[in-house]
Amino acid sequence: MRRLLFVGLFCLSLVFSVLTSHLAAVAREPAVDVTAQVQQGVELYQQGDFQGAIAPWEAALDYYEQHPNLADEATVLENLARAHQSLGQATEAIALWQNVIDHYDQLQSSPSAQRSEYVWQLGRSLTEQAQIYSRIGQSRKAVTLLCGSFDGQSSCVEGSALAIAQTSADPLGETAALGSLGQAHRLMGDYNLAREYLDAALAIAQQADNPLLEASLHADLGATAASQAVVRYRQYASAELLGDTDRALDLRNEGQTFDQMALQQFQQSLSRPTLPLNQLRVVLAAIPAYDRTGSTTAAQQSRQQAEALLNQLPDMQEKALAAIDLALLQVPATVDQPRPSNQCAAEEAIAPTEALLQQAIQIAEQIGDRRSQSFALGALGRLYECQGRIAEALRQTQQARAAAEYDFDSRYLWEWQAGRILQAQNQTDAAIQAYEQSATTLETIRDDILIASRDVQFDFRDAIEPIYRQLMSLRLKQSPPSTLFPALPEDQPNDLSRVLTTLDSLKLAELQNYFGNDCVLIARNLDLTEPEQLLTRGDRAALLSTVILDDQTAIILTLPDGRQQYEWIPLARSAITTAVNDYRLGLETAFRRYNLEPAQRLYEQLIRPFEATLATAQVETLVFVQDDILRSVPMAALHDGEKFLIQRYAIAYTPSLQLTDLNPLDRENLRALAAGLTMETPANSEAGFYAALSNVDQEISAIKAELPESVTLTNSDFRLERLEENLTSAEFPILHIATHGEFGTESEDTFLVTGDVPDNKLTLTSLDRLLRQVESDRPVELLVLTACTTAVGDNRAALGLAGAAAQAGVRSVLASLWFVNDQATADLVETFYANLKIPQSSKAEALQQAQTRLIETGEEFSHPAYWAPFVLIGSWL
Repeated sequence: MRRLLFVGLFCLSLVFSVLTSHLAAVAREPAVDVTAQVQQGVELYQQGDFQGAIAPWEAALDYYEQHPNLADEATVLENLARAHQSLGQATEAIALWQNVIDHYDQLQSSPSAQRSEYVWQLGRSLTEQAQIYSRIGQSRKAVTLLCGSFDGQSSCVEGSALAIAQTSADPLGETAALGSLGQAHRLMGDYNLAREYLDAALAIAQQADNPLLEASLHADLGATAASQAVVRYRQYASAELLGDTDRALDLRNEGQTFDQMALQQFQQSLSRPTLPLNQLRVVLAAIPAYDRTGSTTAAQQSRQQAEALLNQLPDMQEKALAAIDLALLQVPATVDQPRPSNQCAAEEAIAPTEALLQQAIQIAEQIGDRRSQSFALGALGRLYECQGRIAEALRQTQQARAAAEYDFDSRYLWEWQAGRILQAQNQTDAAIQAYEQSATTLETIRDDILIASRDVQFDFRDAIEPIYRQLMSLRLKQSPPSTLFPALPEDQPNDLSRVLTTLDSLKLAELQNYFGNDCVLIARNLDLTEPEQLLTRGDRAALLSTVILDDQTAIILTLPDGRQQYEWIPLARSAITTAVNDYRLGLETAFRRYNLEPAQRLYEQLIRPFEATLATAQVETLVFVQDDILRSVPMAALHDGEKFLIQRYAIAYTPSLQLTDLNPLDRENLRALAAGLTMETPANSEAGFYAALSNVDQEISAIKAELPESVTLTNSDFRLERLEENLTSAEFPILHIATHGEFGTESEDTFLVTGDVPDNKLTLTSLDRLLRQVESDRPVELLVLTACTTAVGDNRAALGLAGAAAQAGVRSVLASLWFVNDQATADLVETFYANLKIPQSSKAEALQQAQTRLIETGEEFSHPAYWAPFVLIGSWL
C-alpha cells in the first residue's frame, strides 16, 4: 500500500557527526544561555524527542538575529533541518538546508582561516538537501544539486556537491555525494550508472577504512540489485503471458541472480557496525529478496530481527514508517508479485500486521506526523476490508483520507479504497463518487507519481491502473449495452462519454509510466464528454475504444456525429489474451497457409456487433483506441468470412484522443529525410549481429522517386549527428527510418539500430529530444519506422510504438509490429508514398491502398504476415 519502501538506504547521519561539532562551534559564543539552549536541543534530539529539540534551537536562532554569527547560526540551522527531517517534514527541511547553503556560501567567500572548512560544509549541505529531494521522488532535482550532469560521463558542473568535494579535496564529502548520486540514479531506473557511482563511493570508503560508510554503500548496492530483480520479474510475467517459455525462464533466472546479488550486498552491510535505524532499513529491504528466492526461514528470521530493532528506536517518523513496512511485509513477496502490494494477509499474519499498524498509528499521533498516520490508518482499513469488517474498514479509511488532506500522493489511495468498500456494500452511486474523487486527486499529481521514480512505476498496475478500470466498469454497468446513445450537451454527459474520459486518462498515465522521467506529453485539452469534438465529420471516421476488465471486455463505438453505443464481450482478460496471441502467432507465420479461424472469431467479437451501425453511418475509416493486449496486434487482418477488415475500412490507431492532432498532412512540397541500414550490423549484446537489410536501398530509392526533394542517409551516414544536422537545417515533414528496432517492456529496452559504431543504438528518448530541436513552424509530421520488432503479446512493448508518436510530438507514426520481409516492405512503402501525394487521400487511406494492393496480388506477399503488421498511429488524416 505505501509506495515508499525505504527507497533511500544511504544515510548521511553515518557520514557527518554534526550535532557534537555544532555544540563545539556554538561553545565559542560567550553567551552561556545560547550554549545551554543548543545543548538542551542536542540532548532532546539524542533522546528521540525531535519535536522537543526544535524549540530551544529556534530560541538560539532568535539570539543570533540580535548577535549575528554566520558560522554558529549555520550549525543551528543544520540541527533544525535534521529535526524536521526526522519528523517527516520535508518541505521545512529543504527550506532550512537552503538557508544553511546560503550561509556557507557567504562564509566560503570570506577571507577566513576556516574558509576550506566552509567550502566542505557547503558541498555537504548540498548533498543533504539532495537526499531529501530523492526521498520525496524528485531525483532529477537531486542529481542537479549533486552533479548537474545526468550521463555519468561529463564532469560535474562547478558549484555542485561532487565538484566542490573533488576540487576541495574532501573525501568524506565526495563519498557522500557519489553515494547520493547512486541512490538518485537508482530511483530513476538507471541501474548501471547507479552502480558506477556506488562502486566509486565504496572504493573511497574502503580506502579510508570507514566501516559505517561501507555498510551504507553495500546497502544501496543491494537495493540496486533488488530493483533490477523486480524489473526482470516484470519482464518474466510478460514473456510468460505470451507463452514464450524459454525467454520467461531466462528472465526469471536473471531475477533470481539479481536477488542473490542483493542479499550478498545486504549481508556485507550487516556484517559492519552501523546504527540500529540503518540496520533496520537493511533487514527490511532483504525480506522481499529472501521471499522471492524461496529462503522462507531467513525471511521469517529477518521479520523477527526487524521487530526487535524496531523496538530499540525512539518514536520518530522513520520508526512509524518502518512499522508500516514491516506490517506490509507480513505478506510474502513472490516472483509473480515481486513487491508487497495490495494483497490480503494470510490468517496467521493478521494479528502481527494489526499490532504493527496500531503501533505506527500511536507513534504518528505522538509525534504529530499526519503523513505516517495516514498510511498506517489506510493500511489498517485495507486489513479490515480483507477480513470483511466493512464498517471498521470504511471508518479507518475515512480517517486515513482526512489525515492525508494535503498529501495527494496518498489521499487518492484512500479514496479508491473507500470506493471499493462502498461497492462491496452495493452503494454504487457513492462508490462511483469515491472513485471519481480518487481519479481527480490522481490527476493533480499524476505527472509526479508516474515519472518520479522507477521504483514507484513498478506499482502502476497495482496502485494506479485499477482505479481507472474499476471506475469504468461501474460507469459502463450504469448504461444498457446495444443502445445507440445520442450526443448530449456539455452539461449532460452520458456515462459512455465519462468512460471515454477515464479511458483517455488511463492511456496518458500508461505512457507517462512507460517512459518515466523523460516523458513530456502535449495534450489537446479536449472535452471528451462532447463526443462530436473527437472526430472530423468530413472524414467519415468512427472510433472503437476497448476496455479490458478482469471478467469481460467492453467496446465503445463513437460515430462522426457523436452518437455512441457499446457492447460487452463475454471474455475474461485471460481468455482474450489467449485469443489475441493465437491470432497474432498465425499472422506472423508466413511459411504456412494462413488460418482464418482466429481472425474470424475476433471479428465476430469486436466488429460484427457494430456492422449495421457503421454501414448506416457510411463510415470509411476505423480508428482504434486499443487497451491492454489488443495494442499488440493489428486489426487489419480481422476477417468477416469474405474479406479482411482492411479491404472494407482504412484503419488507424491512437494511444490517446488527447494526444491526436487532427490537422491533415500538407501535401505540398512533401519531402522526407530517409535513413536506413543495408549492411550487417553488430549488436550490443550476445545476439551477435543484426542481419543485413538488402532491400532497404530499394525502399529508400522508392521514396526518392516518389518524393524527389528527399535526402537520404544510409549505413555509416545514418548517425545521430547527421540526423540532427539535416533536421535542424531544412524542413522535412517526413522522417523515414528503415532499420532494425526493438520495443521492450521498459522504455530503456526500446531503441533503433543506427550506423554509429560502436554505440549503434538510437533510443526513442534520444529521438524525441532530437525532434524537439526542430523549429515549431516546420515540425516532423510523419515518422515512419520499418523493419522493427516488438515482443509478441507484450502490451507494454506496444507502448513504445504509441509513445514514439506521443513523445516525439509528431502527428503520426507508421511502423511495423514485427520484423517484415524487406522486399515486401519496399513494395508497400512505394505504394504508400505514391498514394500519400494525392491531396484527397488521407494517410490511413494511403496505407489501406498499399496493403490491399499486396493482398490482391494473390502471390507470396498477399499473406497477412507481410502487410498486416504495418500500423498507423496518431492522426489518420
